[in-house]
Amino acid sequence: MFVSKLARLSTTMTDKSKKSYLLQLFSLPILNNLEDLSVCTHFSKKILYRLSKFNSKHYARFSIPKKSGGNREILCPSLEMKAIQVWILRSILEKIQVSKAATAFRPKTSIAQNVDQHLGNQYVYCLDLENFFPSISYSKVYTIFNTIGYIPHVAHILASLCTCDGKLPQGAVTSPALSNIICLRLDNRLNAYVGAKNISYTRYADDICFSALSDSRLWGIRNTVKRIIESEKFVINKQKTRMQGPTGCRKITGLVFNKDSYGVGRKKKRVLRAKIFNYISTFTSMSPDVQLKTAQHIHGWISFLNSVDSQGCQQLTKFSKIVFNQAVVAKKIDPAKIPAPFLKVLSR
Repeated sequence: MFVSKLARLSTTMTDKSKKSYLLQLFSLPILNNLEDLSVCTHFSKKILYRLSKFNSKHYARFSIPKKSGGNREILCPSLEMKAIQVWILRSILEKIQVSKAATAFRPKTSIAQNVDQHLGNQYVYCLDLENFFPSISYSKVYTIFNTIGYIPHVAHILASLCTCDGKLPQGAVTSPALSNIICLRLDNRLNAYVGAKNISYTRYADDICFSALSDSRLWGIRNTVKRIIESEKFVINKQKTRMQGPTGCRKITGLVFNKDSYGVGRKKKRVLRAKIFNYISTFTSMSPDVQLKTAQHIHGWISFLNSVDSQGCQQLTKFSKIVFNQAVVAKKIDPAKIPAPFLKVLSR
């Protein structure tokens, strides 16, 4: 839609007129300089200059361990930086259409919707993009803002407010939406290529998935898919590349996938069942702080389970009620002391 509308712009229009027209066309805020941005965001020009010029000084850095080993750097923006990023997200980025194949970071989408598009297929080919957010450079972000209608100076300011150390920071408010917009061409190219071969395609952030009725179709696309991804300046994580069929365990974005259904899998449900049992049986020996944190953890998992596997959620909720009632009858637990999050589990 964006390309077709852009193509219809009059060739007699100046570059500045075209950009202004594009901003009006997509109901984006008109920004011609730093002062316009200051008026729209209610931040002073001095603060905006400081945030964009010295962006790396406005992030707190910490690392979290990866499941595959090593650490992942998270950059947490300052309150000022976060506030301006929220404005950019709401006023600009959320108004830009992305590919339907992109199932993450969008309203009313989840890993369940990501798996839905593969139901009915027998074979799954999954890829992972290495260092996804940091691999997206400042130049790509700048190009997006410039392409949608902002003059170079303003596009530079906006891109600087959304990047750190010349790349997309994992932890910034704007990074998820920008990643989907920047991956629009990748999504369209992959979707066009595999769609003609009756292969389903989705991308959940850095997790790319293809599925088909036969494995031969998936084996046949590997080289071309690799070339397309690399031409878009992304790197495939070879350790997380996998081909899965009906004879083994098939997983898509962490969910166990069968031909016509999906869920968290029996192993995860057994773990949750054990956590619930241990929580109730050892409740009185826990400190109030541990009681609350564990209840929140269990409630979070039950809520997630309900969104992707309602039947499994009902089974675990029923199990929770049975074990809890047995503990109450045996006077091993006082119902009045149960934290609210766990009461929500029991009330389902």
